[in-house]
Amino acid sequence: MPLLASLSALIALVGLAFAAAGIRRLLQRRFLKAAGLQFSAVSFLLLALVSFLLASNLYSYQRLTFEQAIAEITFQQLADQEYRTDIKSLDSDFQRVVNLKGDEWQLDSQVLTWQGAATLFGLDANYRLHRISGRYADIDDEQTRPRSVFSLLDKKTELIENEKFDLWQIAHKYQGWLRWVDASYGSAVYLPMTDGAKYQVAISRTGMIARPANSEARQAVSQWIGL
Repeated sequence: MPLLASLSALIALVGLAFAAAGIRRLLQRRFLKAAGLQFSAVSFLLLALVSFLLASNLYSYQRLTFEQAIAEITFQQLADQEYRTDIKSLDSDFQRVVNLKGDEWQLDSQVLTWQGAATLFGLDANYRLHRISGRYADIDDEQTRPRSVFSLLDKKTELIENEKFDLWQIAHKYQGWLRWVDASYGSAVYLPMTDGAKYQVAISRTGMIARPANSEARQAVSQWIGL
């Protein structure tokens, strides 16, 4: 979000200008005027900090303007109901390898949309991959067998979350105040795992969709839905 980053820098410069003016008034022993200027400086610098944190958090999301392919997932069977899973982002350099247990895989994402005045800044909907997990086809297995779930948030995002500044959580918690941003939904897709299968995942404003990308995946899906 270059626009928000630039806005943060501009607000910070205004705050520094007030701070410098306040120091000059303090040296001139105009204490009341200096106090007012320093208060303004602190206010602008805090606003710049919030704007910077917002811009930093949005960098962990990808722009979403139309349906686009976002990830490729491949599987290699290691044992019964256990698969080496390679997740590769198609619009960034993110890649991760995990071992999933179960018969199916599930990929979750988070989507942010913008409302009202925010649209005047040309802000598009944004998404980020959230986590991947294994599922069992049999409900009894799902309740009793080992589970596997892995975060797909990068280190930058995790740092922001640890500092308690995550726009997704804030938009949910303060949705009555933040009407210009909507953590509209979490979107998930799941399909069967099989040895050698490859899937391509796409996302649009209405959610994610996964499609088989090779014969192994197409055969697994065909058998999975009973065709």
